[in-house]
Amino acid sequence: MLIIIMILMAIVCLYVICVKKDSISFLLLGLCLSFIIMFIGIIIYIAKSGGFSQSQRFFLFLIPSIQVKLQYLPISLDRLGYMVAIGRFTFPIILLSTAMHYSMVPAIRKRLQYMKWLILPTVFWLIYYYPKVFREVVRGRYFLQAFMIKLAFVWISLCIVSAITILLIEYRSITIPFCKRHFRWVILSYLSITLLYSLYCIQDPAQIYQTYGVDYMWIRGISYTTSAMSTFGWIGLTCCGIFFILLGSFSIAHYTQVKRLDEKNEVLLQHKFDTSNMGATVFVHSMKNQLLANRVVNKKIIELLEEPEPDLEKLKGYTRQLSELNEGMLRHMEELYKSIKNNAMYLMPVSITQPVQLALIKFHEKYPEYEVQVSLKTKETVLADETHLSEAIYNLLTNGYEAAVEAHEDQGKVELITYSERLYTVIEVRDNGKGLSKEKLGKIFDPFFTSKNTNYNWGMGLYYVKKIIKGHLGSLRVESIENEGTHMFILLPKFSENT
Repeated sequence: MLIIIMILMAIVCLYVICVKKDSISFLLLGLCLSFIIMFIGIIIYIAKSGGFSQSQRFFLFLIPSIQVKLQYLPISLDRLGYMVAIGRFTFPIILLSTAMHYSMVPAIRKRLQYMKWLILPTVFWLIYYYPKVFREVVRGRYFLQAFMIKLAFVWISLCIVSAITILLIEYRSITIPFCKRHFRWVILSYLSITLLYSLYCIQDPAQIYQTYGVDYMWIRGISYTTSAMSTFGWIGLTCCGIFFILLGSFSIAHYTQVKRLDEKNEVLLQHKFDTSNMGATVFVHSMKNQLLANRVVNKKIIELLEEPEPDLEKLKGYTRQLSELNEGMLRHMEELYKSIKNNAMYLMPVSITQPVQLALIKFHEKYPEYEVQVSLKTKETVLADETHLSEAIYNLLTNGYEAAVEAHEDQGKVELITYSERLYTVIEVRDNGKGLSKEKLGKIFDPFFTSKNTNYNWGMGLYYVKKIIKGHLGSLRVESIENEGTHMFILLPKFSENT
């Protein structure tokens, strides 16, 4: 059964490395290889030496014929012992490195450059456990051998505990739903493989080197060939191992596939929009929003004039508002012209509150009687083009308002929240509208797709927003439940002058 698990792990790792060639993928591959190398050595050693229960035999070999074939392989005990040593001492350091790469805690991220020094203890142990070196060092030195066995175990334990702690801290710190869902299964996969590793890492490779010698000290009284668990324990371990490895493998493969589909969709969207110009799209869409705002005020003026006795004060107010909107549109046209000249965005360090406030001003110009629930929990600095970013936030607010009012009229609710999420500054726009179906969720970022009246809604808003956020080196995510509402997330990297 363990052989099947190792084969499955190897297949998943190869798939991940082929699809997504990044540091995490290579670390995952290294982790699985170290696990496989260690257990191949242990399995062959146990097959050659015997002394195990029926349940352990099933867990390791599945069928007796596999055990027989392994038993007669022409591999020396020294080679088997060193295979175990290689896997035993590379696994914990790779696990720790993987956890550090997953972590978004700034203190850990800043120290990734020093991670290369963590390999030194591994090199030391691999030199110490090289068969010839090991025999020369420990020959007749029983107390030294006992000390080194305990020291190796402490080092392995520290690495594993540190790695699992970092992963759990990272999981607890995630608040964005889609991130938490993905990371949950990633953690389960690493916990499962670590559980299987921990079952045999407590034993020392010296046991293999000195199987037929008198020098080996049975420190714990448990060997690779001794059943440390009952039959039910082995059955439980087998079931849990298979379940979590399958679940974790599926999760990692699924997560990799999602990332791959995201990249493909980006290329597809770009292909669909090849005939358009980004600068022209931004300009036209922004002007459309301004003109629609003018249209709302103009309609109010017409309705007021049709009354038998028009309220002159209201009429003056609407006229003044229309004039201000026109002046604002002219200013905005000039700003947009400067910003989109040469199809470029000019990213500068700004407080996240600045584009948020600009977006709120634009929104209240269009809907002066509606108040957005605002919660600014952070004032982090980000690299941003104020004009473009504020326009993107404004689009999300407008979409949220229209969806909420359509569903609940006067009870419609729109919230804008800013907060820190690890290395990101998050802008979240929530509404209590009708939400989106799974079918629509897959299309909302397509250019020219809209569920609104196509006479005045051209389906460019969310595509434009996504392009802008991508230009800010960020990402745009959506969480939506039908009949409950929609949450839009803008994730922007935090800016630091030291980085």
